[in-house]
Amino acid sequence: MGSFGKAVWAHPSDFGDRERARRMAERLSDAGFELVIPCVKDTRGYLAYPSEVGKMDPKLEGDPLGVLVEEMGRAGLKVHPWMCVFPEGEGSALLEGNPELSALDPDGKPLGWACPRRDEVRSYELELYREVSGRYDVAGVHLDYIRYAGPQMCFCPTCRREFRERTGRDLAELDRRDPEWADFLVWRAEPVTKFVEELRRAMGRSEISAAVFPGYPDCVVSVGQDWADWARRGLVDFIFPMTYTNSPLLVVGYTRNHLAQVGGKVPVWEGLGKRSSQSQLSAEVLREQVEAARCAGAQGVVVFHYGALEDVDLEMLREVG
Repeated sequence: MGSFGKAVWAHPSDFGDRERARRMAERLSDAGFELVIPCVKDTRGYLAYPSEVGKMDPKLEGDPLGVLVEEMGRAGLKVHPWMCVFPEGEGSALLEGNPELSALDPDGKPLGWACPRRDEVRSYELELYREVSGRYDVAGVHLDYIRYAGPQMCFCPTCRREFRERTGRDLAELDRRDPEWADFLVWRAEPVTKFVEELRRAMGRSEISAAVFPGYPDCVVSVGQDWADWARRGLVDFIFPMTYTNSPLLVVGYTRNHLAQVGGKVPVWEGLGKRSSQSQLSAEVLREQVEAARCAGAQGVVVFHYGALEDVDLEMLREVG
């Protein structure tokens, strides 16, 4: 079956200074991890590094990402900086100066996200990726929140105008029983996929990994995220479905579906929620889920998140792969 990959998502609180970053590198290296995915743009729009494009989180000091990259490099671990792409909250440099780029709900209220259909939005997010990949010695970059917030997004003037021009229909009046519903789903997903295409061109041979919703193709309907298309077309190098559940049985079923969807085009590493809003795993259950994913054919696992990993978890994970 070959080697089994191990990665972990991490927050700035895990690596905000040299001592914590070094300790993280030691623990993960000892447990046989090969990839660390640090969050460097959160859902508020703040960054975890000093940027010339966006705004760094005022609670952070120095260059947390730079320190992490150095320590992980010494330990032989790869880094994929993780950005929450389209959420733009209180720390958004983009919406601070351009509120008209906000994603709106059907009542015209801002959602704390930017509209993917706007060229200016995609250009801003792309520039952040260019900045981290050009400044730091990283193996690749990581996509998260590469989607809409939900069915209520987006009803901004641009989306409404373009949909009316394309179909003659008012976006707010569309119903899933309408004959145009199938075309709407394709239209809605287009700008999200377009950003992935743009990132692929910008990154060249650098790796691109993506955290995606586990329920495919339902996620195309709910949030406009057609990750199977990205994989089949080679737009990403890894798919990390966020299979956060307390059930090993569901891990097996989801993994088999994910592998079928990508058709062997890219590796699938199952995302397991050690501690998330949908799961709370003991070391024993985490082991069961890792084995379930591996037996179902996954090429690796990604654990959410580093701050939840205890020594007993790492001891167990050391034996995997």
